[in-house]
Amino acid sequence: MEYPLQAPPGASRPSLALPRAILGILILGACGPACSGRGASDVAAADPESILWGGHKCREGSDCPSSLCSVGMCLGYLAASTEEARDTAAPALKAVVALSEPGVVEALLVSALSDRSSDPYVRGRAADAFRHLPPDAATRVLPQFLADADEPVRFFAARALAAAGDPRGRDALAAFRDHASEAIRTLALRALDGPADAATPGSSAVPAAGRQGVNRK
Repeated sequence: MEYPLQAPPGASRPSLALPRAILGILILGACGPACSGRGASDVAAADPESILWGGHKCREGSDCPSSLCSVGMCLGYLAASTEEARDTAAPALKAVVALSEPGVVEALLVSALSDRSSDPYVRGRAADAFRHLPPDAATRVLPQFLADADEPVRFFAARALAAAGDPRGRDALAAFRDHASEAIRTLALRALDGPADAATPGSSAVPAAGRQGVNRK
């Protein structure tokens, strides 16, 4: 499966507190099997930017810090247009959050979210990534995006807030239970109460901040 590579133009990227080679080795150890099988150059590249944006050459997923490879290039979490792809990258994202200086990954995500000239689906994936940060990061950053002009941002901000236990997220997510897209209804119901009868269990129709279902105003 291929995932389109997209990144907001001009997104600022804070400097990293740890040398990339050291941080890469730590991430490899923290990820375990999900991040195994990489060469030294790939391990050295496993910093927050490479997990979020990708961009390194690869032959297969095991060559990439995010475990996502498409058409010879590593993809980051923000380029993953399906739920399945982001689930694959999630262990590396969680590891880099735990091993980076506090606020580094959050700052990168806030930068992507705040760039309203960027692709709305990339912004939605940035909101979605807060599910893998400490809950207080979601509750601090995401409420302001619940009324965003872009529907993907509103939806994934609401879902991440709900995952953090914030009732504002659940309230906002409830509006998507009757969405025109079956896939979005399924995601909303899974986040709120489970899949119920919105889709057949095991269905692959569920997108994740891709271009299916969620619309841009």
